[in-house]
Amino acid sequence: MLVLLFTFLFSAVASANTIGYVDFEFLFYSHPEYEAKNRELQESAERLYNEVQAEAEKLETQEEIDRLAANYELQFEEIEHNVRVALVSFILDIIGEVAKAQGVDVVLPESSVIYGGINLTAPVIEAMYNAYGISVPSAIRDLLQQ
Repeated sequence: MLVLLFTFLFSAVASANTIGYVDFEFLFYSHPEYEAKNRELQESAERLYNEVQAEAEKLETQEEIDRLAANYELQFEEIEHNVRVALVSFILDIIGEVAKAQGVDVVLPESSVIYGGINLTAPVIEAMYNAYGISVPSAIRDLLQQ
């Protein structure tokens, strides 16, 4: 059974001609719209908080307040989820484009790579900013070279 498993894994790895990797966390925080989306998220949280505060003043029991707080938390989590999904979807699309352009068959998170592979982080950053028609900020370029 163990031999069969190793044979299967070896054939799966052998069929993947080229493996790349990315620092996904770096890509996420370097996204051209990250700061704007984060600001939107903060503004939404503040707006929701103010709405909850105003509504909580009208409530009489702790149970009603707890229900309101739980509802607020769900609304905030939904907004946060939508922001993250938008950023992550864009990054995944760009990773796919860059991998295809560079002939990479498999892309892994950098933390999963022990040895080898092609680091696609810099080309993905470049492609993300090109998609917005802007150049990569020098601070991000500097971080990529470290």
